[in-house]
Amino acid sequence: MASLVFSIRKSLVNRCALVFIVLAAAFLTMSSGGTRCPVAAGASGRNAWRGIVPLQSTAADVARLLSISAESHVAESDGPFKVDGGEVTFYYMTADHAKLYHAPTAMVGRVFSIYFKPNPPLARVETIPARGFKRCLDDMDKRYYYEVSLDGGLAYQIRRNTDEIEFEIYQPFHADIQKLKLNTACVF
Repeated sequence: MASLVFSIRKSLVNRCALVFIVLAAAFLTMSSGGTRCPVAAGASGRNAWRGIVPLQSTAADVARLLSISAESHVAESDGPFKVDGGEVTFYYMTADHAKLYHAPTAMVGRVFSIYFKPNPPLARVETIPARGFKRCLDDMDKRYYYEVSLDGGLAYQIRRNTDEIEFEIYQPFHADIQKLKLNTACVF
């Protein structure tokens, strides 16, 4: 009899846990207005966008992902491309950049940063957690500010007048670019 009672209690606890998880997921979806949570974009792949990783992926990797033909030369940028959920533009390490940043020639042709413009736009900036991100102001362009992850791999470009997130920016981690001569605190 005690075994039967224990089994029923265990089953009830498991069902309650499942109901709690479903309710928590529903609450999170409703509290974000039914939109994607911007932090989820970086949390799953850190600084990767759909498997494309800055300083690791090449223009050929991008071409395969988007089912387009690869160019024989490396352009500074490629895009914007319409993709599921918005538009994406890729910026590459060119030979000129490699010289300027004192980067190894093996980096030429690699993705340097990825700008994804979601459609519809992401939720307002309040949905980004304060921990793990820092605000960064660009003195050259007063229309925007940035929320940059502490490791530098993910940033959000945010309109100052509306606080709406305009771009998700996937870029190299600070640790990956320490040897390069870059002079920026925000985004690349």
